Amino acid sequence: MNPRWLLDHGVEHESHLEKRFIMVALSCPVVVDIVHQPLQLTLGYEDGTTEKYTPDFKVTFRDQSSTIVEVKPRVFVEKHRRKLDQAKKQLEAEGQAFDVITDTEIDANGLSARALLLMRYARMQFSDQDAAEWMRLLNEECSGSAEVRALVEKGANEALIWNMVARHQFRIPIGINVTAQETVSINTIEGDLHVYFLQWFGIEAR
Repeated sequence: MNPRWLLDHGVEHESHLEKRFIMVALSCPVVVDIVHQPLQLTLGYEDGTTEKYTPDFKVTFRDQSSTIVEVKPRVFVEKHRRKLDQAKKQLEAEGQAFDVITDTEIDANGLSARALLLMRYARMQFSDQDAAEWMRLLNEECSGSAEVRALVEKGANEALIWNMVARHQFRIPIGINVTAQETVSINTIEGDLHVYFLQWFGIEAR
């Protein structure tokens, strides 16, 4: 897929599940880059055996921290547990986060379907001038946040508001609820961005 509204390159995927992961990840306001199959690891086990392993994605955040992500159907995780645990051990020894994200998280409560809707707004075209004006209004007249319907009542094009969310100019709370009752805010998030990314998928950081 080619998320030109955020990235200057396409992101390959090898399954529908990986595509849905990409859409949910791109909707997360702290994500600035996603790369498919970013590296190859040689996993070394305690019994002396080795094997090659290529994880699915590298996701980079606004503060340039990152995580390596393996996307797997939940049903196959235990089958690959030894490999995934060793990859996590080796990557974390190098200071690199590693996460396994499954269909259980990606599709929970319609999350990926709502991300797909947001991506449709992302592909729409609006003028930079209009976007800048609503950025100014939200910041100066609404103290940095407002419900979408309140902005529409002030004259905003609702599709433009969601386009700005998709392009990370505005942000919405975790859950990707694309409704007129949702609150949008200026996209400023502090703290551990990796933890925020996991929470975006409903995962409690460990």
